[in-house]
Amino acid sequence: MKKAKSSKTVIMAAFIANLFIALVKFAVAWLSASSAMLAEAIHSTADTLNQVLLFIGIKKAARKADELHSFGFSGEAYFWSFIVAIILFTSGAIFSIYEGVQKLRHPAPVAHIPVALIVLGVAIIAEAVSLRVAFKKINIERGKTGLIPYLRNSKKAELIVVFLEDTAALIGLAIAMTALLLEHFTGILFFDGLASVLIGLLLAVTALFMGNETKSLIIGESADPDLLRKIRLLLLKEDSISRVIHIRSLHLGADDILLAIKAEFNPRLNSKQICNLINGIEADIRGHYPGVNKIFIEPDIFRKT
Repeated sequence: MKKAKSSKTVIMAAFIANLFIALVKFAVAWLSASSAMLAEAIHSTADTLNQVLLFIGIKKAARKADELHSFGFSGEAYFWSFIVAIILFTSGAIFSIYEGVQKLRHPAPVAHIPVALIVLGVAIIAEAVSLRVAFKKINIERGKTGLIPYLRNSKKAELIVVFLEDTAALIGLAIAMTALLLEHFTGILFFDGLASVLIGLLLAVTALFMGNETKSLIIGESADPDLLRKIRLLLLKEDSISRVIHIRSLHLGADDILLAIKAEFNPRLNSKQICNLINGIEADIRGHYPGVNKIFIEPDIFRKT
């Protein structure tokens, strides 16, 4: 529950920041007729909607299992994170590129550039605060793991989505600000349209990376290899287990792991003793690793193939 609340804090910080920024950007985009600013406004609007979808995913994932979904609804968080990637690509990337191309074909001066630059500065501060909240949570989660490996291997889709969105937003704001400064000082009308195209490409790359990672989670990823090694060692400490034949795992959700174990038990044990031993092992695994909450242990005889 604490982990869910922590993710909600990160998402709420991003939601508040993006909603505020989107409203201000639309006002300035209308005032300045800047394609880069309009692209950024659409980007922030998409991000705001995305936070709502992430909240929906967390709420739906918390539902209890029913007869049709006997393993629960943890995968809802992955599904809605994937929808976020699609929205970011369609409403953010495609629109920004289209708007930029139109501006390059029909150049027009940007009005009230100083006002637009001030708004971009405020937006950068707001996005930086939101990113700091997400990055702080990621640093706690990843420990000594590098940032890129963590993003590739993390099962917390909603946290990855917020971090990538905030990072892309900051880079996009920097692109928009640079373009407006160049246009202001050079008078060349090329930079505003180019910035919109670059922002669109940035969003496309972000959405594709995000979509690829969440697609992998939806298909099904195994638990962390280090966790599986620890569970194997825990099993081998049992004198009544002769051999761990194999361990299979599946992340149903970020903190919802299904574990299937096939092990060879001491042949002198009867069925009742094996059942009692399995129940004890399951309780032991859950006690050490609460995220492993669906465990199936099958007694078998090892055969070389």
